[in-house]
Amino acid sequence: MNVFLILIAAIVIFYALSKGYLKNPALQGASKFDLNDAKYIIKLLAKIAKSDGNVSKEEAYYISIVLDDICLKLGNSAIRQELKDTFNAAKQSKESAFGIALEYKTLKNLDTRSSVNLIIFLLNLAYADGEFSSAERDILNEICDGLGVDKYTKEGLFAEFDKEFKVKFQTQISKDPYEILGLSKDASFEEIKKQYRKLARDNHPDFLAGSGADEKLISEATKKLQEINEAYEILKKEKA
Repeated sequence: MNVFLILIAAIVIFYALSKGYLKNPALQGASKFDLNDAKYIIKLLAKIAKSDGNVSKEEAYYISIVLDDICLKLGNSAIRQELKDTFNAAKQSKESAFGIALEYKTLKNLDTRSSVNLIIFLLNLAYADGEFSSAERDILNEICDGLGVDKYTKEGLFAEFDKEFKVKFQTQISKDPYEILGLSKDASFEEIKKQYRKLARDNHPDFLAGSGADEKLISEATKKLQEINEAYEILKKEKA
């Protein structure tokens, strides 16, 4: 399987796990997620993406996911271009990642839990091309310092994320998306879409809950649905 597609699958998994940060970034005494939050996050992503000299196609894909999700969260697709402009400006800006992080922490009064969640969110981009470079580590260190995340918490996060990413990456290598969807490798994209929709409906937790299924079955279906979604994302990139 194309390594880029494997990486994309891993990115989708980790983004799904981390994007909860967008729901409530500042847990103590702050307003709900707004355009200011979005701009600070985009600026920090830009500093990470540019840290090793260029923005890879995997990083570009991850950033695109973030932009789409932010627009959906704020209910305003028109801000996408504004956020892209923010990203491009931050790439060229001499403002430090430390300064951006400190300003954001101060503005939103981010507590420790929120800061840690944000680091996890940002680590996804650092790993988007399959590795955590020394330049990316330096920028993440700056951001941790700006957010007030202590050394031991930071190193623990880096180590745990590295371990989890490798596990997910290896899992993706071992699984065939056609097999997950129950299709032959010569299936057309229309056949793939049709099968994906059927499997997604059959394994959707809400649908099963409505049919009276027990909690164990619903939990298993949730995991299966995630696997189905990941397989479909891989094949969509390959065939669409």
